[in-house]
Amino acid sequence: MNKINSTLYLLFFTTIMFSQVYDIKDLGAKGDGKTDDTKVIQDAINRASREKAKLIFSAGIYSTGMIHLKSNVEIEILQGATWKAIPNLSLFPEIKSNADLSQKGGYTMSRRAFIWGDDVKNVSIYGHGTIYPSGDQHEAFPMKEENGAKRPYGIYFRNSKNIVIKDLHLRNSAFWMLRFYLCTDIRVQGVDLYNHANTNNDGIDIVDCHRVVVSDCVIDSSDDALCFKTEAPFGTEDVVVTNCILSSTASALKLGTGSFGTFKRMVMSNIVIRPTRAEKIIHNLKVEKGIDGIAVMSVDGADIEDIRFSNISIKGVLAPIFVRLNQRHKVTHSEYKNVKITPGTIDGIHFSDISATDCGPIASNIAGYPNHPVENITFRNINISLSKTGTSADINKEVPENDRGYPNAMMYGTNLPVFGLYFRHAKNIILDNINLIPAIGETRKPIYFEDVETVLIDNLYQNFKPISASDIIQNKVVGFKITD
Repeated sequence: MNKINSTLYLLFFTTIMFSQVYDIKDLGAKGDGKTDDTKVIQDAINRASREKAKLIFSAGIYSTGMIHLKSNVEIEILQGATWKAIPNLSLFPEIKSNADLSQKGGYTMSRRAFIWGDDVKNVSIYGHGTIYPSGDQHEAFPMKEENGAKRPYGIYFRNSKNIVIKDLHLRNSAFWMLRFYLCTDIRVQGVDLYNHANTNNDGIDIVDCHRVVVSDCVIDSSDDALCFKTEAPFGTEDVVVTNCILSSTASALKLGTGSFGTFKRMVMSNIVIRPTRAEKIIHNLKVEKGIDGIAVMSVDGADIEDIRFSNISIKGVLAPIFVRLNQRHKVTHSEYKNVKITPGTIDGIHFSDISATDCGPIASNIAGYPNHPVENITFRNINISLSKTGTSADINKEVPENDRGYPNAMMYGTNLPVFGLYFRHAKNIILDNINLIPAIGETRKPIYFEDVETVLIDNLYQNFKPISASDIIQNKVVGFKITD
């Protein structure tokens, strides 16, 4: 295609996609960082939705209260432009329940948001500018507040379709920065997200959504960085995460804690997990480098299957990998009063080509609870190096089930009796080409199995030297085979 044809094609494509392109300054926005531009920008979005038009935020600081997105709107925030929340809680009214969500079984707890879309479709927000929800302005958004109910999300989509968030700088929300709930066809790409303004400051939470792609993002948050949940029977399914850098003082890459529906067909690859850049730890548990790198949990009845993690580098966390099936079965919302919660399942979790360094002292642990094993767990090409030791007393400590406790690697209240891999209440475990490197002075053995059926081990090493069966603690194990 020659240059003239390329230009004609671009003009033709633009004409089809957008009947109009508006700079919001031309529609009356001041962008001076002082004027309240809420009404102008809301009116511009309403107009763009009617006309299927594109809006441009050119250089400036646009201060608003809550903005309600509409369908068929494309918003480009140019470099040098900042969309900023006015730090005044009264400008962020509660988002009320939506009876239409009952068809998907969703709960409808009232929340607040800076930028939000409800039952919208075909919305794109992109560009190299900044969205700043002013979450670090604590006179408006207090630090201590029950469950974050009064603190606004940064961006919130509910019951929506065909949503794109791309190439933006997202800075300091009062609550979670970016939340999708009961949505379909989502793409988050190239986002640079930093969220260290308050407690419970997640980066991105994707809840009961189908067909999701998250790629090329850098996420650094005080709570979970990239978190998938399911709080309705709709479930979270058909997900790809790739080419991301994640940092958190809690869990970097997490499925749960909310886990009522299903997690199915999720692939996570080419991910780097590193300690946060934040100078101050805000998370309540005060774990400087993070609690777990990868966390998978069914604690409220969820069925989890066909989840794959590959080509991942982890540094600095207490436990590189944490998988837990238990029975917290937390019912916190009145909409669930008629939902019977039965024990969930974890079946088919596959880890491959994962390197973890500067971790510990808690071993990577994979556990169900009595009569409810996790099943079909595969570890291939795994290298785990620890920099912190346990103690000789840890070897003989009884590890509590705590099957109704809040799940994370610290939930047992103790270090585990081994330093490398800990399996309890599990079935069909494959370990292939695993190298475990203890911290200097470590006295614990590398691997523990309890109440486990069918274990196949091939090429298992400690410091690149073969591990024999005598170096593996076994308690109530049926069907154990180790080869080199």
